[in-house]
Amino acid sequence: MFQERIAFMTIQGKNVLAVLLFLTIGCFQPIFAQGGHFENQVILKNLPVPKEKNQLFYLQRDPDANTVIYQLNLKNNRLDKKKPVHAYWKQFEQGGSTKALNYIQRTMAYGIQSKAIGENVYDLEIAAYKQLDLKLTYSEKHKKYLVITKINGKMAVLDRLFVRIVGGTVFTPDIRFYKLTGRDYNTNELLEEEIKP
Repeated sequence: MFQERIAFMTIQGKNVLAVLLFLTIGCFQPIFAQGGHFENQVILKNLPVPKEKNQLFYLQRDPDANTVIYQLNLKNNRLDKKKPVHAYWKQFEQGGSTKALNYIQRTMAYGIQSKAIGENVYDLEIAAYKQLDLKLTYSEKHKKYLVITKINGKMAVLDRLFVRIVGGTVFTPDIRFYKLTGRDYNTNELLEEEIKP
């Protein structure tokens, strides 16, 4: 709080509101690196596999094992139709604690928006990867909600989205590829695909 007051007093003539907003929401954390360094790269096979309650899929990225969980959002054991998916951090680097996404992470990186397009079917859009076609739907075959996408041209249940970051800046990370991992909707065969942005 003291540092915020000092910053406020020393930026005469600047956009005070914007600076205070940045200080308050932790904007100086790297959006994709959530507190790490871009030059660090994880080894995919060594990353933890989260098993959270009502987990739909998860996102991992360089430079560490901290993971964004995308979870079915239930209220009184029923799907919240206004916000069917909830995203939050599983901080494996901090002992496995959970943490909410901050404003910048929600709006520019990991946040997820939904739009109902039918009975129990929603289009989903991740803030930093809007071109990825994701659908949340109730599967009679599996008797639960799943996130469906295409992996290698096949209809698949999405399990993980991995982002390889090789440099860049906080607001313009240099992304080498996105890697989708999931299972064939019909056969349960493991499917993986790397997509270059």
